[in-house]
Amino acid sequence: MSLKEQLQDELKQYMKARDTLRLEVVRSVLTAVKNIEVQKMKTADDEDVLQAIRQEVKKRREAIELYEKAGRNELAQKEQAELEVLEAYLPKMMSDEEVRNVIKAHIVQMQPKDIKERGKIMGSVMQELKGKAEGALVGKILDEELAAYLNGGQ
Repeated sequence: MSLKEQLQDELKQYMKARDTLRLEVVRSVLTAVKNIEVQKMKTADDEDVLQAIRQEVKKRREAIELYEKAGRNELAQKEQAELEVLEAYLPKMMSDEEVRNVIKAHIVQMQPKDIKERGKIMGSVMQELKGKAEGALVGKILDEELAAYLNGGQ
């Protein structure tokens, strides 16, 4: 069963159970999937569905940040609950230490001479870690490890 079919089945279950939180979240994901299908003019595969889920996760995180800054904690809590539902559909993310090990391996392999090669290393690392780690985390760890490598911590 594809991820899209799983979401459609769960949508029906949540309707029957009157689980409004999960119902809203799954509907938003299926809407995003439908938009991707229209855009690509083909049926969405699991990678497209994961892309839609990641987009929804990003929206929720941004909304939480904005609501907290505005002092709207009740809305931030609602978004946090939706975020937790969405994260259940995503594959498990790599730990910071696992990401750090992958980055160190790429740095050793590519042997950069200066910070200007950061983009090339980042591209290589993200190809390997796509869907397994967030880009912001990878960038932060890459900056730390590249600085250590270039300052003689090889």
